[in-house]
Amino acid sequence: MSNDKIKILFRHRSLEMGGIEMVLLNILNYLDYNKYEVVLLLNYKQGEFLHRVPTEVKVLYIGQDSELSSENKYLNFIQKAKRRLKYAIFENYPKFFYKKHQLLDYDFEVAFSHYMLKDVYNSPNKKSKKIYWIHGDLRNSGFGVKQNNLFVELMQKFDTGIFVSNHGKNIVEKHWNVQLKNAQVIYNPLEIDQILAQAKEPAEEPFKNIDFISVGRLFSAKGFKDLVKAHNQLVCEGYKIKTAIIGEGIQRKDLEMLIEKYHIEDTFLLYGFSENPIKYIKESRYFVLPSYSESYPMVIGEALCLNKPVLSTNVGGISEMVQNNRNGLLFNPGKEELYKVIKLVLDNPSLEKILSKQDSLVELKEKNNRIFQQLDQLFQ
Repeated sequence: MSNDKIKILFRHRSLEMGGIEMVLLNILNYLDYNKYEVVLLLNYKQGEFLHRVPTEVKVLYIGQDSELSSENKYLNFIQKAKRRLKYAIFENYPKFFYKKHQLLDYDFEVAFSHYMLKDVYNSPNKKSKKIYWIHGDLRNSGFGVKQNNLFVELMQKFDTGIFVSNHGKNIVEKHWNVQLKNAQVIYNPLEIDQILAQAKEPAEEPFKNIDFISVGRLFSAKGFKDLVKAHNQLVCEGYKIKTAIIGEGIQRKDLEMLIEKYHIEDTFLLYGFSENPIKYIKESRYFVLPSYSESYPMVIGEALCLNKPVLSTNVGGISEMVQNNRNGLLFNPGKEELYKVIKLVLDNPSLEKILSKQDSLVELKEKNNRIFQQLDQLFQ
């Protein structure tokens, strides 16, 4: 590689299926590798998306995949302890790792989630420009008040900060009473050509002619239990509908039990993880996102690329993507509000055509070009 390339080090935990990981991959796929030299440093070598990293990107990792641990409980304990120890050593003595992998001369270091703020701030490379990337509502970071306060304190010490929505930036400034003069908003880029190409792949039975579809990791904040309950209520009222969720996660068993309890196995389908959820969105009438917390979800952008009307909770930066009564309908989180909006579109078939904006793809391409221009300016 040429020595005059701009060197960028991205830090992230791992590459499991998720919206943040898709954003990271989209950025990595966009970068011009005649201009940039890029390293992706992961805490752990794990995740369904590992194989999607561009070949030009050098991938490093601190710990091994936890799923490769031995089934023997004693060996498993030793392996997990070793994994934790390796990361603890890195946190306390990062210079050894940086020297070993020749990372001390990188121009930019990017903490691609709030998890990485401390590591990037404490980097032994004191000359690099430090950038943080915040993807959601920091109040829902998964940490306590003390740790969140530390995150905000660190953010103010970085050279530059990126929020993926105005909502996320405003939350931090108002809730913590700070002015983030070093921060800007860069919306998540979409790989529009790839989305359109994936949409051409046929969906297999029984995932054709779906009325309502949702995509995401299966855990409580996504509101998928609300979707099962709303679907069941409508079926009980005599509506002939078919709903599906594409995704995997810790809530799968709970959702399966709920579907069995309501005896709706024939009309409510769980697919699991898919390398190409786009083809299922293409087959559906409506895309549904019943989340209680979001940032700037990639999957909504994917649905809009396919001119699918979106039914979504009005949380995070979603209102910056979906215009109510134009390309979708927004509602408050919870089963009752979700039930009402689905019933509304079922009772008013003309809404499907009204909410399918035929010019949304043109608008998305223009918006995407502006996002890529911001990314180019960021790494200068």
